[in-house]
This record gives sequence, structure tokens and C-alpha cells, in this order.
Amino acid sequence: MKNVWIFFYGTFMSAKILRKYGINCEQTTPARLNGYELSIRPRVNLKKNADVVVYGGLAHISHKDIDSLYGNLKDNFAIIYNPYPVITELSDGSFMPALCYVSPDIQDAPADPDYVKELAQCAIKMKTPEVYVRHIRSFI
Repeated sequence: MKNVWIFFYGTFMSAKILRKYGINCEQTTPARLNGYELSIRPRVNLKKNADVVVYGGLAHISHKDIDSLYGNLKDNFAIIYNPYPVITELSDGSFMPALCYVSPDIQDAPADPDYVKELAQCAIKMKTPEVYVRHIRSFI
């Protein structure tokens, strides 16, 4: 089966992290998603907000790999993420359609500081703006 483009906004934006989960991904492409806001309460998620942008990485992986990643999140954290079609913007100004997984029902709770620190490091490696890294760190 063909691979699909997926926009990751959590630590999965890192190809290195994906490889730790057994996903064969050589690299992820930096991208942004307009009209959404990042939330970490306690796991990463998105909320619609027309005035904000979320940064992350595009990966070209199989549905089997996607099912494995999100099945793991369901099993370990009891969180279900659903796929939504989005249009991401690349650094050269071009656009790429992709899937993006968002949870409609994460219970509000404090973020895991270790996860927040790891996500901030991923965002730095993806060369996101410093203000975005500060936003991530604000969840601690």
C-alpha cells in the first residue's frame, strides 16, 4: 500500500523518535499548520484557533505505521486520536495536503515535564521560531 503524508506536531515530528518506534522514516520535513493552537494537557493536541500557527514535521509513512503509533497512544494513555485532512505550509511557501491526528476528548491535566522538554528539543531541531519553543515550554 502507498505511503501517505502525515503532519506530526508532537515528538513524532522527529524522524529519530519515529525510528525509536520502529517507523522507517529517513527524515521529516519542517512544516506549519495555520489556524490551530498547540495544547499539552497532559498529552499533545490541537485546538482550532484562526490566529495561531502550529509547527511540526511532515512524514511520508504507511497506514500500518500510523495505526501502530496511534494504537500505542491509545493503549498507553487511553487517548484516541482521529485523522483529519489538513493543508500544511512548507518553508518555501508551497502547500502540502496531509493527515493530522487530533483527539476530541483529552481530559485536562498538567503536562508531563519530561515530555514537554523532549518536545521543545524536537521543535528546536526542526528550527521552529524561538517564540514557539517558549510556548511549548510554558506548559511546564
